[in-house]
Amino acid sequence: MPIHKLHLGKFWRVFAVVFCILGTVLSARSATVTVYGNQTNQVIDGFGVNINSWSWSTNEIAPLLDAFIDEAGMTLFRVVVRNGLESTNDNEDASVPNWSYYNALYSSPEFEKLWGIMGYLNQKGITNGAMINPQGIGPEWLGSDILTPGLEDEWAEMIATMLVYARNTRQIGFKLVAPHNEPDSLPEGISIPTASQYVTTLHKLAELLDTNGLSDVRFVGPDRAGGSTTFLPEMMNDPLVIAKVAHFGVHSYSDQGSGSVDVRDFINLSGFPDRTLWVTEFNVWCPQCVGGSATNDWDYSRATAEYLLDHLGVGASAGLVWEGYDSYYPHDGFWTLFGLFTVNDTNAVPLTFTRAKGFYTVAQISKFVPPSAQNVNYSGFVFPMRLQTFFHKTSGRLSLTGVNPSDATTLDVTLTGLPSIPALELYCTTATTNLALLATIPVSNRTFTATIPADCVFTLTGVEPSLPPPLLSASLQTNIIVISWPDYALNYVLESTTNLSAPQVWLTVTNFPQSVSNRLTTPISPTGLQQFFRLKKL
Repeated sequence: MPIHKLHLGKFWRVFAVVFCILGTVLSARSATVTVYGNQTNQVIDGFGVNINSWSWSTNEIAPLLDAFIDEAGMTLFRVVVRNGLESTNDNEDASVPNWSYYNALYSSPEFEKLWGIMGYLNQKGITNGAMINPQGIGPEWLGSDILTPGLEDEWAEMIATMLVYARNTRQIGFKLVAPHNEPDSLPEGISIPTASQYVTTLHKLAELLDTNGLSDVRFVGPDRAGGSTTFLPEMMNDPLVIAKVAHFGVHSYSDQGSGSVDVRDFINLSGFPDRTLWVTEFNVWCPQCVGGSATNDWDYSRATAEYLLDHLGVGASAGLVWEGYDSYYPHDGFWTLFGLFTVNDTNAVPLTFTRAKGFYTVAQISKFVPPSAQNVNYSGFVFPMRLQTFFHKTSGRLSLTGVNPSDATTLDVTLTGLPSIPALELYCTTATTNLALLATIPVSNRTFTATIPADCVFTLTGVEPSLPPPLLSASLQTNIIVISWPDYALNYVLESTTNLSAPQVWLTVTNFPQSVSNRLTTPISPTGLQQFFRLKKL
C-alpha cells in the first residue's frame, strides 16, 4: 500500500484542453461509437480483491466472500498472511526442512486462519484464483527489513514449506503464489534492493517447489509498489524463473493507468507475450484510511472504477482492489480502511461490515465481464467518459462498461464483427442507486441508442440468443475450395485433419483471408490428399 504521486498523462491533458475548447459543442453530451468485435486485445483473467487472513472468522468474513463471488462475480483473491512467522531458523540446511518444526508452526492459530480462509474459498469453487501473499518485514534472522544476501535459499525454504504444507497436509487447492509483496517498500514486504537478488529468491523457490512435488505452482510478481517494468527483464532472463511466472504483477494507487501503462507493451515485445499483466493492488490513495478513518463517499468510490478501467485500457488482464474489507494488519500494527466492505466498529465482537459504494462500482465491471472475455476495440470520442468494451465468446456476452462523470450522455452505438444481440440491459450505480437495472435497449441492425445517466458507473450488457449449431458449407471453384460458416459462430474454431481414423489429429486452421473471419479459401491438393474440416466450440 505505497503512497504514489498523482500522474496526469499527456493523453488526458490533450483531451482536457480539447474538452475546454469545445465545451459548448460537448454540452449536448452525445457520442457516436463503433465497437469492433474482430479487433481484439487482452483476454481477461478475472477480477478480485486482497483479503486478510488475520481477520478470518466463518461468521464474520464468510458472508463477505459470498458477496464477492456470488453477487460481484469475482474470481481472484490475494490472501495476505503475515511474514516473519518463522521466528527462528528451523535448521542450518535450507534444502532439508525440519518438518517437526514446520508442522508445529503451520498448525499455529495464525496459520489456522490462513487455512480456514483458503479452505472456504475452495468450497466456493475458487482454487486457481486463490493465491497466498506474505506481507510485512521478515524474521530477524533473515535480516528483518532487508533480506540478508546469501540467505535467499533460507527465504525460499520458508515460503516453499508453507506451500507444501498447504497442499499436502491441509489439502488446499491453489496453483498461484505471490511470494513477495512490495520488495521496494518497507514495511510492506522484505526489502530486496536489487533485481539480481530478487531473481535469486525466485530461482531458489522454483527449485524447492519442483523437488517437493509442487511443480504446477506458478508465480505472480514482482508486485513492486512502484509498478513499471522494473525487475521484469531480469525475471525473463532466468529460464527457470520465467517458466514459473504466470502473471506479471504491479501495484498502483494513481489514475491514468499509472504503474501499469507500457507494461503490457513491454511484455508483448518480449519473448514471453503469453504472460499476462495483473494489477494485484489498486485503489485511490487515501491517507486517512491508513490507521485513521474510511473515505467511502461517492467521488472516491466512482474513482475506484475509473482506475480499474484505466488499467484495463492499457492491457491489464486482472485487477484486484486493495482491499476487500477493512482489516487490522499485525505487520503494520494498525487498521487499514480501504475496504469494499466497511467495518462498523473496530472494537466490536463480533465484527460487522457494511457494503461501501466501491463494492457496487467495481461490481459494475466484475459482474458483467467474466474470465476469458476479451477486450475489443471501439472508435469514437467519448471524453470525459471512460469506456471499455468486452466480448465473451463462450457465452456470447457483450459488455460496454464505463464511468460517466458528467452530464447525461447519449451513445449511438454500431456493432461490427459481433453476433446479432437483440437487446442490451443498462445497469447503473450512482450516489443513490446500486447496480440498478434502468432500461432494456433494443438493438436493430446491430445499432442502438442508449442514454447514460449523469454521474454514474454503468454497464450495457447483452447475450446473443440461442442459435442452431453452425454448419460448414463448401463451394468448388477453379483449383480452389471455399469453406464458409455463419458469421455468428464467433465462439467456434475451424480445425482440419487428413486422417479420420484414430488417433485423430485435429489442428487449428489459421490461414484465413485478411479481414475475413468466417471463410477459408484453400487450394485443391494436386496429390489427391484428403483433408477434413470441422467447427469446434471453444
